[in-house]
Amino acid sequence: METEAIRVLVVDDHPMWRDAVARDLEEAGVAVVGTAGDGAKALRIAPAARPTLAVVDLNLPDMTGVELTSGLLALDEPPRVLVLSASGAGDDVLAAVKAGATGYLVKSAGREELLDAVRRVNTGEAVYTPGLAGLVLGEYRRLSAVGDTDATGAPRR
Repeated sequence: METEAIRVLVVDDHPMWRDAVARDLEEAGVAVVGTAGDGAKALRIAPAARPTLAVVDLNLPDMTGVELTSGLLALDEPPRVLVLSASGAGDDVLAAVKAGATGYLVKSAGREELLDAVRRVNTGEAVYTPGLAGLVLGEYRRLSAVGDTDATGAPRR
């Protein structure tokens, strides 16, 4: 998918980080249609901004990134969600994926890795920081083995 077709909402409570991500995306030709420092603002502006992708931090002042992911995916035109977090903890990754996030990167990722993830997640491809994909796959296998999946084989939320 062309970068011009990607419409991103960046949600992070740290202004310098939020601005840097938005700047990097814009410099790469990605349309940043909104930024927010908290989940409530993100949910308020998303319907009008109509992002195709939301880059979401897990730690927000008013709700978790997992809660925000669920809220964004409940919109009439839900964006895909790429979590960009300082945490690489297994519980955080699995909670984000179970909430519906399509990708998960740790903030130590480089600019090119972020841009690649944005492009790929926007098309629906699951993208994880190296090392986290095995964790997610292992959890899917575990849930499948215990029958905690829906008719499509996806884990129940």
